[in-house]
Amino acid sequence: MSSDSEVEMDIKPVVEEEIFVKPAKKKRQLTDKQKEALANGRMKAKAKRDAVKAKEAEQVAMKKLKKEQKDIEKAAAVEARNKQGKKEKLSQQELAREKVRKMEYDRKYKKYNDKKTEILGKCESVAQFDTINRILSNVSEEDIMDSDKLKHKLHSYIEHTKKYYKNKLGN
Repeated sequence: MSSDSEVEMDIKPVVEEEIFVKPAKKKRQLTDKQKEALANGRMKAKAKRDAVKAKEAEQVAMKKLKKEQKDIEKAAAVEARNKQGKKEKLSQQELAREKVRKMEYDRKYKKYNDKKTEILGKCESVAQFDTINRILSNVSEEDIMDSDKLKHKLHSYIEHTKKYYKNKLGN
């Protein structure tokens, strides 16, 4: 091959239609068995998806139920604490009320005993002292706590004593 030699080539005209025209392939047709298998596969996949959705829905429902139960338990616990607090407050109030009652009782009882001692101290004889002491010893604690009842009872004792001495001295 020398440099002088010329290479000959045949140049053919290009036909564009021939290059790009391809015969259309036939659409693939599935057999009946393949169609049944495909339908079964789709049904199984749908069943799996439905099962997953149902499981997720069940889990969501369980979470919601558990949350509601926790809320109910919390509410019950709060209510129990409130009841306990109310009981404690009531018991504290009852203790305070009892303390006030005791103080009132002590005050009234001391006042009665002071008056009794004052009256007995004014007695002129032992017989008078014994008589008045016997009369005042009939006064109960219930009478001492109710001032109206105490006044009525003492008044009746005084009237009885006046009548007794009037009859005794008058005879």
